[in-house]
Amino acid sequence: MCGIVGIINKTSRLSGRSVSDMADAIKHRGPDGWGYAALNPGKSDSMMTLEAPAASAKVFLGHRRLSIIDVEGSKQPLSNEDGSVWITFNGEIYNYRELADDLRRKGHTLKEKGDTEVLVHLWEEYGRNMTGYLTGMFAFAIYDTKQDVLFLARDRFGEKPLFYWHSEDTFAFASELQAFWRLENFTHNVNVSAIGQFFKYCYIPSPDTVYKNVFSLQPGCCAEFRNSMLSVKHYWKPSVCGEDAAVDMEELQEKFDKAVSLRMIADVPLGLFLSGGIDSSLIAASMAKQSALPVKTFTASTGESWCDESETAALVASHLNTEHRKFLIKPDFVEVSEMLAKHYGQPYADYSSIPTYYISRETRKHVKVALGGDGGDELFAGYDRYANLKLSRAAGTFPYFLRKNAAVLLKSFLPKSVFSPYLFDFACVAGDARQRGEEYSPLFHQYWRDKCFQNDFLPEMNDAGNADFFRFAGYYDEALSVDPLERWLEADQRMHLCDDILTKVDIASMSVSLECRAPFLDHSFAEYANRLSISSKLQGRYTKAVLRQLAGKRLPHQIINLPKKGFTLPLGDWFRKELKEWGHSMIFDNTNIWSSYLKSASVKKMWAEHQTGKMEHCMRLWMIISLILWDKQSHVNPREGL
Repeated sequence: MCGIVGIINKTSRLSGRSVSDMADAIKHRGPDGWGYAALNPGKSDSMMTLEAPAASAKVFLGHRRLSIIDVEGSKQPLSNEDGSVWITFNGEIYNYRELADDLRRKGHTLKEKGDTEVLVHLWEEYGRNMTGYLTGMFAFAIYDTKQDVLFLARDRFGEKPLFYWHSEDTFAFASELQAFWRLENFTHNVNVSAIGQFFKYCYIPSPDTVYKNVFSLQPGCCAEFRNSMLSVKHYWKPSVCGEDAAVDMEELQEKFDKAVSLRMIADVPLGLFLSGGIDSSLIAASMAKQSALPVKTFTASTGESWCDESETAALVASHLNTEHRKFLIKPDFVEVSEMLAKHYGQPYADYSSIPTYYISRETRKHVKVALGGDGGDELFAGYDRYANLKLSRAAGTFPYFLRKNAAVLLKSFLPKSVFSPYLFDFACVAGDARQRGEEYSPLFHQYWRDKCFQNDFLPEMNDAGNADFFRFAGYYDEALSVDPLERWLEADQRMHLCDDILTKVDIASMSVSLECRAPFLDHSFAEYANRLSISSKLQGRYTKAVLRQLAGKRLPHQIINLPKKGFTLPLGDWFRKELKEWGHSMIFDNTNIWSSYLKSASVKKMWAEHQTGKMEHCMRLWMIISLILWDKQSHVNPREGL
């Protein structure tokens, strides 16, 4: 795992120092080594250097390395034998040995023992079609001096990030947005519509970012920059189309074990984030079965029973005889939240990123790689909202006029913020599943945006005329299945999984130089899971049914039917206690530029209602704070985006 950066000078004259500065901004992603290359079309006399390139060049590549495989070799940027093809690469290719053998049979000469060189030769052999041969998580850039083309690619689910900035005189890419802040000609023009999307989802869905002209390369996409023109295309998308056939449990177990086995490949110590939930517990069982030594497992505790699964994790660890460690999370996260805001580089408000950071930091003291259960919920219908959707579809059998009148009545008496998940679903049942998916999240609904933001700021922020503003609905419409729940799963795999869950894990873990791997997101396993019937995953309110059945063979029976708690914090209570003073000062400090865009009276009422317990506004308050935290790190003026 690493950090990558690069610059193409179209008409600008950025120097090698610029790419060095970009790489320094993300040095936490790769503390084990660094390197640079200055390249020009038609020339193959460049060499990797440890110092910022002094020579002028059209293309600069930079790299910060976290050594996991071939620790002593595979230094980057790396080239082919004649120096005509160069790469800077972040990630792991789990099938690189098989690919290397195939390339040698085709006449290629490989000198290194790692996966990076394999990518260079795959480009020579297959060009942009190379991505179809890869099993792994990756984000990389290849520059071919003979063709004068830059090729970018990102893995299928978006485990590894890749951003790019395209201006009139410069094209640049980086693993994190903050790297662009180091460029002297970078403009911090705010995409106000993206701010609106943030307050809708608690993150900004790709390909948008908070900056105009800066984009996130979407999962399963590759791009070519040639003749100052960028072309982007999908090489893979998830497709959830379940089959009615019964699940072959032995086949499911075999495919899962293979996915876990591939992610146990490393030349450094590795372990597992063990939450106590079904997903990570299944991975622990698979690792224990395939490892000669006790598996190293790690869990975090908040001390609050409603969001703490550490006792369950300890039970699983004891059953599997793992080398288990538990860490206590304390509410001293002001400094941590400011640091993470810088690494995210744009507003992001999933506050489970805080405990994810804590467990990553403590885990990094013992191992360099950690496996995790991310993706299990999106593949196997693990969230309560999927069960709620199924129930709301059953309610749809009632006459339309009854459903319509009930929904109108409920919506007229209650703001969305106070709906329980079940009541909210019932209120929306007069609409379709597509609308419910777009409206479901109980965060900053338009009701609250209209209430909290100044009127002159709302039109572009709410940007309802822009189809991209309804990102979830767009993915829902593209799904081929006729089943609303399968379409919802597919939309979540394309948006929520990447832009919330995987973004959180990457930033939190890489901030402490820890590599995280997700066996559930092995694309062969995921494609198999997406072909399983929806009835095998969701049975009434019984989520992840087939995984629970699988767990019955390897895990303690008392954990199999436990409800999902999630990995979170009692932040609502902390805003009334330990973080009360800090939270108030963050929101109502008049030196903060965003204060002028908020309706002060409405936000003060929201704060007061939360303090008295009249209404739970924790998430809405945290979203406002997250916006301000990002602003303090990036120093932008939202008016530049209007």
